[in-house]
This record gives sequence, C-alpha cells and structure tokens, in this order.
Amino acid sequence: MSSIQALRENITKNAALIEQWLAKKNAKAVSFEQDAEEEFPSTAGEAEIEAARLAVIEDTQKLHDLILGPGEVLRRICWGSIDNSVQQCIYHFKLLQAIPLDGGAAYKDISAKVGLSEPQVKAIVRQSATNRILREKNPEHVVHTASSALLLRNRVMMDWYGHCVEEMFPAGAKLAEALEKYQGTSAAENSAFGLAFNTKDPIYKFLEQHPDRQARFFGAMEGVGKDYGHSLEHIVNGYPWRELKEATVVDVGGSSGFMSVALAKAHPNLAKLVVQDYKHTVEQGATQLPPELSNRVSFMPHNFFEPQPVANADVYIMRHICHNWSIENCAKIIQQIVPALKPDSKILLVEVVVMPSNHEESIIAERYMRNVDVTMLQMLNTQERSESEWREVVRAADSHLELTRFFKPKGSWDSIIEISLKKVAR
Repeated sequence: MSSIQALRENITKNAALIEQWLAKKNAKAVSFEQDAEEEFPSTAGEAEIEAARLAVIEDTQKLHDLILGPGEVLRRICWGSIDNSVQQCIYHFKLLQAIPLDGGAAYKDISAKVGLSEPQVKAIVRQSATNRILREKNPEHVVHTASSALLLRNRVMMDWYGHCVEEMFPAGAKLAEALEKYQGTSAAENSAFGLAFNTKDPIYKFLEQHPDRQARFFGAMEGVGKDYGHSLEHIVNGYPWRELKEATVVDVGGSSGFMSVALAKAHPNLAKLVVQDYKHTVEQGATQLPPELSNRVSFMPHNFFEPQPVANADVYIMRHICHNWSIENCAKIIQQIVPALKPDSKILLVEVVVMPSNHEESIIAERYMRNVDVTMLQMLNTQERSESEWREVVRAADSHLELTRFFKPKGSWDSIIEISLKKVAR
C-alpha cells in the first residue's frame, strides 16, 4: 500500500537524481514554454536515470490520485471526453495556426481568423490550457506552450494529433454500441469505426477512398515510429541479425522501406532486402532510398494475402501487420509465406505481446499497452495478443510452423516473435 509519506520520499530522492543528471549533461532546462525541447532528454544507456524517471512519473500519479480521492478520480476520467472534444475543435478550426509563435494573438484576432465567436474561442482555449496546450498571457491574449508549438513545428506529430481527434475519437464514442450490435464477431467491417463513419469498409480501405485522411494517417504512423518505445533501434539491435550470413530479408507490408533502410545501414551482412507493399507506396519509397543502398534494398508491389513471390529468403519480417487482423486473417497472411520458406527461414512478427496487469516495466508501458489494445478493438474489431494468443495464430496458420523465440528489447513497446519450420525427425 502506498502512503503519502513514502511517495513523497521516493519522489524527492528520484527527482534529485534526475536533476543532478540533467545538470551534469548541461541539458536545456525542461519547461512548459514553447522553446522547450520536443522530448525529455534521452536516457538511452542510463538505466539508473530511466528507472528514476519512470518512478517519478508513477509515484507522482499515485500521489495525485490519492490526494484527489476516489470520487474526483472518477470525475477526472469522465471529463476526459471534454478534453478530446476541445482538441478536435482546435484541430478542425485550425486554432493553432491562427496564433503566431512569435508573440501570440488576441482573442478577437483569433476569432476573426477561425470563424468562431470570441466566447466560443475563449471556452475552447481556456479548457485546453488546463492541459498545457496554449495559455493566456493575459485575459485577452493567447500564446503557445511547448506542446502547442510542437504541433506547429512537427508535421508528423500534427498528423498523429489529427488522426486521434478526427478518426479515433469519433470511433471511441461508438465502441459500446458496436460491441452490443456485433457480439461474437471479429470481422473488421463490424467495428466502432464503421459505425462512426457509416461504412462497412475496414479503415484501410476507407482511407484509400479519402486521400487526405490517408495521407494524414501515413504521417501519423510515421509519428508513432518516433516514439522511443517504437524506435527502429529495438528491431535493429533486438534480434541476432549478425548471425546471418549474406542474408536476404523480405519486409512484408514494409511501407516506404524505413525499417529495411535502418537494417541495411546497421548490418552489412544483410545483402538483399526486398520491401513489399502497395504499388504507390513502394514507388514513393524507391524515390527516397539513399543512393548507397540501391544495390541492396529493392521494392516490389505485393498484396500479403497473395502467394509470397520471393522464395528461400532467410527472413520474412512483418512489423505491425498482424495486429490489424483477426486470427483467421493472420493465419491467411502467414500461410502465403510458408511455401516460400527454406528449412532454416524465419518469419518475424514485430508486435505488441499483451501481458497481465502490472507486469509491464512501468505505468507508462502499462497504459500504452491497454490503450493500444482498445484502439485496435474500436478501429478494426481486432486486438493485441498475449503470448498464448500469438501461439494460437501460428497453430491456425500451419501445423508445420512453431513459435520458437520471443525477443523483448529493453524500453520497447514491441516484441520480436520468431516463427520457424518444425524440425523433421530423422
């Protein structure tokens, strides 16, 4: 059981450790002001400091909730829908763009630019300021904070923000209705997203028909990849790539090839990397390929529900593909690869592996895991999976396959799941 005194002592001890570390690094002061760094200074390789940082985050939240009391905790959670609706208004009406980074703007000027009345703008901005996104310099004037300035300066962060409020927020409001209406089905078309947007198309097909939303989604996914928990370094360093000799790697559903590029740069022994995805996506990726990798990284249009055209590769890797699909469809995707395997080929899935409550490294990782799980439920009527559920996927795909190893790099949200052909008894 946590006590106020114990939490206070832990927070004081760990905050002092972090403060000393920041001073030793001569790091820029952490701040809510708009010139703050985009992220807290990297603690990579600093296990003690990262543990202290995570402890402060967890203990301050516990202390906050203890002192709020149970009733106020419930009220805070339920008021969260207002937080989302306000951010949706800020994005939809381009309020951030109406406020210059240099000096801010008066409410009357913001109102004239966005087409809302001054009282409406004040209500939206003042509520947002409680979350430190914008703030009043005085009762009639608004300036940017670190978070609102970040959205203006970072395109992919703005895309992620837009996807959250324009697609995820409406879908979330329909989750209970979808669960009631589509009980017992895992079909992607029976999703909360479908109800929110009055479509039977899964989100990816829906986005193909709405190019502006699709472009924003691609940017949002690029933004997600910048989160350290999804950093490509976990894939680059989290699997024994160096054990492979003159290897061929097929990046199935590899988008524009950013993962293959990272692997190629880090591991010269990966002689050939083939990126497969939609025709327009791989064509774009080919134009962005660093020239020095042109003899090792290639691009190929491919639908992963069709037979795998590259035979005898050493590794077939899929990052964040199977979590989008039901067990049946995951099995179909993997089945298309099996005929192409040689005896020592590996299929790697880079995916979240859901743990029981309180088994994650930190409260941040725990909350992320639960949020992503529900996100998949509301957007695609699917789920993140536990170790036993991933084993079920492999069994459903082919009896000749087995799940051989899990790799969970330190600090990664994802695990690398290795699938192999079963050894034939002699």
